[in-house]
Amino acid sequence: MNLPLALAALTLALWLSLAVSALLSHYKVPRLHDVAPAGPDDPPLPHLSIIVTAHNEAGTMESALRSLLALRYADYEVIFVNDRSTDRTGEIAERLSAGDARLTVLHIDELPAGWFGKPHAARRGADAATGEVLLFTDADVVFAPDAAACGVRHLLRERLDHLAAAPRVTVTGTMLRASTIAAQLFISAKQRLWKVSDPRSSAFFGIGAYTMMRADSYRAIGGHERVALRPDEDIRLAQMVKRSGMRSGFLKGVALLEVRWYHSFGDFIRGLDKNFFAALDYSLFMVTGSTVTLAWLAVGPIVMAPLLLATGQPLAGALYAACPLIYWTVATTLSRDHSYPWWYVLPFPLATLVIAFAIWRSTLLTILRGVAWGGPPVPLAELKKARIRHSAE
Repeated sequence: MNLPLALAALTLALWLSLAVSALLSHYKVPRLHDVAPAGPDDPPLPHLSIIVTAHNEAGTMESALRSLLALRYADYEVIFVNDRSTDRTGEIAERLSAGDARLTVLHIDELPAGWFGKPHAARRGADAATGEVLLFTDADVVFAPDAAACGVRHLLRERLDHLAAAPRVTVTGTMLRASTIAAQLFISAKQRLWKVSDPRSSAFFGIGAYTMMRADSYRAIGGHERVALRPDEDIRLAQMVKRSGMRSGFLKGVALLEVRWYHSFGDFIRGLDKNFFAALDYSLFMVTGSTVTLAWLAVGPIVMAPLLLATGQPLAGALYAACPLIYWTVATTLSRDHSYPWWYVLPFPLATLVIAFAIWRSTLLTILRGVAWGGPPVPLAELKKARIRHSAE
C-alpha cells in the first residue's frame, strides 16, 4: 500500500470511528421525555431543591424562573443565587419570590479566594438546600412542566447518584449553528455518552443546564468545593462521581429543556475561552494532537480527493471523497435534536476549523493571562493544581 492510499484509509477510519461513536450517543442515549409516568410501584417523589445560579441574567431569567415555578412536582423549592449581579437580576428574582413562597433568593456580595463565581454560587445554594435531591441549573434554561419529575423518577429507578440531561440549544446564524453541531459531534464521540450510564465504564459527562444529584452523594464527594477552580465544573463533578464508585446517568432533554446558548458567533468563541484548555487538562500535547487531527479531518479529504482523482489514484481519492459524505450525514442527524434545517451543516468542515481555532485561543489566553470567571484572573499554575486526579482522594 502506497503512502497516499494508507493515509486516505486512516483518515476514513478515523471518520468512521467518530461517526459510529457520535451515532451511538445519538441513538442509544435515553430521552428525558421518554421516562415512564409514575406507576403503582414508584415511591412518592422526594423533596427537591432546585438551585439556580445567576450573574447578570436580567434579560433571560424571568422566563426561566417562571418555568421552574410552573413545574408539575408536588414538593420542591427553588433557591435562586444572585452572584454579584450589577443589572436587575436580583430585583427580578425578589419580585417573583414575593409572589411564591417556594422561591428563596440568596445574594452574594463578594467572592472568597480560591473560587470561581459559579461553583461558589452553586455551593452556597446547596448549603441552603433542604431537599433529598439537588438539581443545579442556569438562569437561562427553560423547563417544561415535567422536566424535573421525569429526571427524579429516572434517578430513583436506576439508583443513580448523579444525572445530567442535555437541553435543546437555540442559536441563530449559519456558522453558529454549524459550530454548535461540530462541537456536539466531537464531544459526543470523545465522551462516549452512551456509556455514561454503564457502571462498569469510566465514561462521564455533566452539563450545567441540568445536573441532578442525591444530596447525600453530593456531600460525600465534597460537592462544589472539589471543583472550586474548575471552569468546566459540571463535567468534573460528573468525573468525581464516577471515580468515587458512584453511579451516573445521562439523558437527552431536548423535548423538555431549552437554552439560548450564545447570541452571536463572537460570543460563542469568547465563551469557550475558559473551557477548552481545561477540557484538555491543560496539556499542550493534547491541544496540539487534537487540533492537528481536527484540521486534517476537516480539510484533508476536501483537498486530497480531487487532487488524487486528477493524478490517477482513484482508490485513494474515493476514500477521501467518502469522508465528507460521512460527516455531513452524521452532522445532519445530530442537527435534528435542535431542529436545525439540514443545510446548516454544509459549512461543517469550516466549523471544525473554528473549533480548532477556539481550542488554541483558549490555550494561549489561559497561558498568558489565566482564567477570569466571575472574579480576578486565576493563573495557569493555580488552575493545574485544581485538576482532578486519578483517585477520589
